[in-house]
Amino acid sequence: SRRVSLSKTSFNLPIQHSNASPSAMTISSFFNNGFLSVLGILLSAYSIYVEYRVEHKAENPDDVFTALCDIEAIGASCSTVFSLPEAKMLSFFGLVPHGSILDIPNGYLGIAFYALSLTRHVTGIQRSGLLSHLFHPTVNLIITTLAFSSSIFLARKLYIIQEVCVVCITTHIINTTIFYRSIQEALSVSEGKIKRQ
Repeated sequence: SRRVSLSKTSFNLPIQHSNASPSAMTISSFFNNGFLSVLGILLSAYSIYVEYRVEHKAENPDDVFTALCDIEAIGASCSTVFSLPEAKMLSFFGLVPHGSILDIPNGYLGIAFYALSLTRHVTGIQRSGLLSHLFHPTVNLIITTLAFSSSIFLARKLYIIQEVCVVCITTHIINTTIFYRSIQEALSVSEGKIKRQ
């Protein structure tokens, strides 16, 4: 250990080789991208279910449906948010015709993104062929940037309409976390290349 002396007080400071405490590392390892991706898939699937029930409510007026994420106590209503035009971003931005088979809810895009993230987490990035390019840190950074950008756009919409959506906010947090980790990974790979040069 190394002694650090101040004017009136002396401390014994052991030199730590790890910056994170065991408890912090345990939390970080538990909330890894695999766990976050599974949670994202479940939330995305539920959002699709809620949106479907809301869209087809007129077909069955006697069907009383209240989504679990419609929490009156905190003024949260995900069913209202999922009914917005922005809930189908592909048609909202004119990428696909409105009402076409490709005019899918954002939940399907979320499932695709989280499934890719989960596969990447489970199998690793050291792969040959197409997967080596698809799982490359730079490509992953581009994909996570798109997911993060969509979260920024949708979160801004929530702020504008002053609506609370628990499912949406949770997925935004997941997307931000995965995006931040993708930046760390890309920087780490870049630094490694610089050192080798």
